[in-house]
Amino acid sequence: MTIEHIPYRLDNKVALVTGSGRGIGAAIATELGRLGAKVVVNYANSAESAEKVVAGIKSLGSDAIAFKADVRQVSQTAKLMTDAEEFDRVFSLNTRGQFFVAREAYKNLNEGGRIILTSSNTSKDFSVPRHSLYSGSKGAIDSFVRILSKDCGDKKITVNAVAPGGTVTDMFHDVSHHYIPNGEKYSAEERQQMAAHASPLIRNGFPIDVARVVCFLASDEAEWVNGKVLTLDGGAA
Repeated sequence: MTIEHIPYRLDNKVALVTGSGRGIGAAIATELGRLGAKVVVNYANSAESAEKVVAGIKSLGSDAIAFKADVRQVSQTAKLMTDAEEFDRVFSLNTRGQFFVAREAYKNLNEGGRIILTSSNTSKDFSVPRHSLYSGSKGAIDSFVRILSKDCGDKKITVNAVAPGGTVTDMFHDVSHHYIPNGEKYSAEERQQMAAHASPLIRNGFPIDVARVVCFLASDEAEWVNGKVLTLDGGAA
């Protein structure tokens, strides 16, 4: 009997999602689980939130576990793969951590695996005053993707990244005033409405918008997408 291939399903695949105890990461982990993947929900501090993500994935019929590891620490990144310190902090979190996660993933992934990093539309498409450090740390990710996609080709592993724009998460209202001129003069709700009008689609981005693209990149159907950074901002930039 021939078993029909269902496009975009992720059955029999294992997904490790760093920083997935909340926000965009949590949405990505949940959507991967919905499509059949077994999910490792990585967190550094938010154990309770991570366990809620795990419970949600299990309620969808997929397996999931929560695993604590700080990806800024190389030893803990390696631990993620085995047992299943202003400049330094930003680059440690946004850049260094992702590089070592990718390195360890390459060592442990089977042939045909997927590495999907997280950049930002501010890395090259969208300029924000006084954000050179953050944007630079994300721009490094774009370079990583381009070169690592060559380095990982011997194992048929694809390396890509998603680059979200303003996305409404639990952190959105805390930082949105930085991205809107005179943003501190407006309420959180007003800033959210203004952010929506940055896109010609006149709406905000939400974690699920990012999660769906990550799931596509993780699927067999994305085998020919490699070395790319996909900007996800509804055309704002």
